Amino acid sequence: MRRPVAGIAVALAFLLSVVSTAGAAAEPERATGGGEGRSHRNMAELFLGNTSEDAPEGHESGFSVGLAYERRVSELLGVGGFYEASMGELDKWSVGAPLLVHPYRGWRLALAPGVEHRGGEDAFLFRTGVAYEVELAERWALIPEFNVDFIDGQQSYVLGASVGLGF
Repeated sequence: MRRPVAGIAVALAFLLSVVSTAGAAAEPERATGGGEGRSHRNMAELFLGNTSEDAPEGHESGFSVGLAYERRVSELLGVGGFYEASMGELDKWSVGAPLLVHPYRGWRLALAPGVEHRGGEDAFLFRTGVAYEVELAERWALIPEFNVDFIDGQQSYVLGASVGLGF
């Protein structure tokens, strides 16, 4: 389980360095955010939640932590990446490259191909998700989200919230 924790630490250090240099920029880019005057195209997020699944061995769940990044390419679409580790009974990590659709106000839909790593083996993962961005301050958002991961005919359910920083 050490590798996912080390991976999160490295990814967090990278995101913090990107955010700190982006924060030094003079004027953020204007309005690509769902028509509500969002003043940033990039969002870095820290996710905390729970993952559960019904496997042949029985129900398993575990605390999940992750990092995500989104680059808005238009008012409607964004692209990005995520890394998420699930601990406890699940002991796995996942990475993916989502296409994010922002259909209305703070709503966000995700479609993401990716990879799940568990027990020394990798499996193809496809994530679908829904989230709602609640603006806390000019650059900060709280984002409750629900995702379903499809892996080898089984589903994992991921419920939690992210804190996002726009830049």
